[in-house]
Amino acid sequence: MKIHPYPTNSQNWSEEDWQSLLNDLINNNLVTYKEVTSLVLGHLNPSQVGTSIASKKTFQKHFPKRKCWQAVRQWHFEQGGRCIDCGTRLELQADHIVPRQQLGDDADKLPNMTLRCRRCNVIRRPSHRKGGLTDLTAEAALMWLLFTQQPATYQEFEHLCRDYGMTMANIRFQEAWAMARWLEKEGKYYISDESKY
Repeated sequence: MKIHPYPTNSQNWSEEDWQSLLNDLINNNLVTYKEVTSLVLGHLNPSQVGTSIASKKTFQKHFPKRKCWQAVRQWHFEQGGRCIDCGTRLELQADHIVPRQQLGDDADKLPNMTLRCRRCNVIRRPSHRKGGLTDLTAEAALMWLLFTQQPATYQEFEHLCRDYGMTMANIRFQEAWAMARWLEKEGKYYISDESKY
């Protein structure tokens, strides 16, 4: 697979680096412009506040019967349409300002809600203390490391993932390593005989 050399820290990437990587992925027949655009459009689709907020009894109790959705919809329309932390429009989710762990059911009030992207929402959780070290979602970072660093062994890939700050179980790295195996079958990736998987 022909991939240009890139900076090893994604936080140092320019827009030109990202554009070049996208073109490399397309030129190597890994994705098409239609597929990429379709994914972006899907991730621009606003958060599903009807199911994540308006359908919950803990929110509904603050409104007259069958009026919760109206209030939630109005709140949603009044939001800025960007993650309150990083400013992206991608993968927005309704999130508590003060978490439920602190307030319990009292957290489920519209004034305590905001929009965050999936990444910023996840890294706020105590179980993801190192998540803030990365600037990509875990799913994106797995493929970014695979394509830009092109590790020749699974062991090297796992090490790269941990160095990048990913904290999930090794099984997730092994699932992602399948992409290297699939591309190897097509002659688009090199895997050393020393690779564990």
